[in-house]
Amino acid sequence: MDTRGCYVYRYRNMYFAYHRLYDSYPEGLGVEMVQCMRLPLAITKKQQELEEILDWLDYQSFPQSFDDLTIFDQRSRSDMDYDIDAEFFYEIDLDHNIFRVNGIPFYSLECLPEPEDFPEHVSKDHYYNLACAPGCPPKHKYKRPAAPVVDDSKLETYQSLACTGPRAALTDLLGIPDISSTVEQVRVSLLEMLIGQCMIEEIVQVGKLICEFEFISNDNQLTDDEWSTAYSLVNIAFAPQIFDVHSVFIDPPKMSRKEFTWVREDIVVCLATHLDDERCLQASVSRLIESILEERDAPGDYFGVAFSVSHCAVVKVVKGSDVYTTTFSHTAALQFLPSLFAESPCTPGITALARLARRIDPALFVRVSQIWRGHKKKDMRRIDHQKSFAPEGTIDAPPSVSCAALPLELWQEIALHLDLQDVLTLGLVSKLCRESASMVLRYPHVRGYRLVAVSNDPPPKDLLQRSRILQSASFYATRAGIPATVFLGEREVTLKTMGLALHSWGTVSLPLHTKRYREYLPIPVSGTVQPDRAWGVRKAWQHRY
Repeated sequence: MDTRGCYVYRYRNMYFAYHRLYDSYPEGLGVEMVQCMRLPLAITKKQQELEEILDWLDYQSFPQSFDDLTIFDQRSRSDMDYDIDAEFFYEIDLDHNIFRVNGIPFYSLECLPEPEDFPEHVSKDHYYNLACAPGCPPKHKYKRPAAPVVDDSKLETYQSLACTGPRAALTDLLGIPDISSTVEQVRVSLLEMLIGQCMIEEIVQVGKLICEFEFISNDNQLTDDEWSTAYSLVNIAFAPQIFDVHSVFIDPPKMSRKEFTWVREDIVVCLATHLDDERCLQASVSRLIESILEERDAPGDYFGVAFSVSHCAVVKVVKGSDVYTTTFSHTAALQFLPSLFAESPCTPGITALARLARRIDPALFVRVSQIWRGHKKKDMRRIDHQKSFAPEGTIDAPPSVSCAALPLELWQEIALHLDLQDVLTLGLVSKLCRESASMVLRYPHVRGYRLVAVSNDPPPKDLLQRSRILQSASFYATRAGIPATVFLGEREVTLKTMGLALHSWGTVSLPLHTKRYREYLPIPVSGTVQPDRAWGVRKAWQHRY
């Protein structure tokens, strides 16, 4: 069979890739590789062979190609991963003694299964990604490496300040009720769906990313591509919750890699490793505290998020006038990503970040204005016309026009009945109007519809399948006073086979920062009305009356 593939040996952080034009499926090349590595002294002999090749190359520049062999180093690994044209590739990692399939750790090289059993172990997880089958005997499965040793100097900040809660509940850190509000439930469900969509997307390669975090001792060892993908996952929670077609957004600037990223004025994020190890957790908390104390002068409450893809931890720093009056508290390490074989999309980490991101953000209106281009040219002309009459800095600072004739509550009620584009226009009028517009923008919006509650309608029978529960969600929504039900995450063809009375709205775009691929991940959207119907109904009503 013409199944292209390759097999790769990793040794001393160098990669030796041999290409195969045929029979690379698990029953073919996969079985051969297991047989080869089960031979007596196979690991030692292969190490000696690769050592001789490296001596012969004598530190030449990489990558190097010789017929069907390509040799590349750790720095060019990401580029070569994308360039390998293979349906299956098998990696013999001699640095960690691991047998990988398509980058996913399967076995320990010291305890490989019988070759004929290998094809049965090549399976798919609940997100349709290649994975080692749960039925694989534990003695053969890859064992997660131990956490790195943390030097005492990394814990000095943690131990020198007053910790008021070493494993505090998130509700205590945020001062919020244990039971989520309706809008918080919307944000949690939406984030669960978006993370589920990322986990089924091949370009994200979540399973491989999790493993890379397990093998490194700090985030500096990540490739730029891995860093960007990991940051994209955590940033989904904190980005403005406005989801629409790609054309309405201003393309995001190219991300610069930094140790600490301030996603809001009061929230800083850093990537970390092995958060489920106590000392690694404390070291990450120390790093976040140091960043907050160095970069924020004003006393007040600040938050930090340590993120390792599989886990996250939230830190609260109450900054006083000096270090002696500064205190901190933090959560335990919270599972963020669902298990690859999960039955539910819910995790404590997703809930924690969604509720943290729900905190009032004084700069929300400005942040939305920085990414929103608008649907129609005439809408942009209207915004540009208003900007031309406003003093410089009006968009970044609340306007000074007074609208005291109407109370805030009435302006908020008006804003709730406006189309999203008009909400943004309203925010340019006065401080009071901007506050009302910001209140509306705290709701997630999909194709102009404001999501107001998680749908409690019983899902269709077909949607009870596990895979669809993990990657889709439905919400009650409204646009310009017209109610609708919005369904996210399921393809139109699937919805038609279910016989649902939904209209396809195409897709909305989820920004993702990766080195090689598109910057927007398409999420399928459908609803009980056409996406432009609410605007048309409102215009018809205005014309009639």
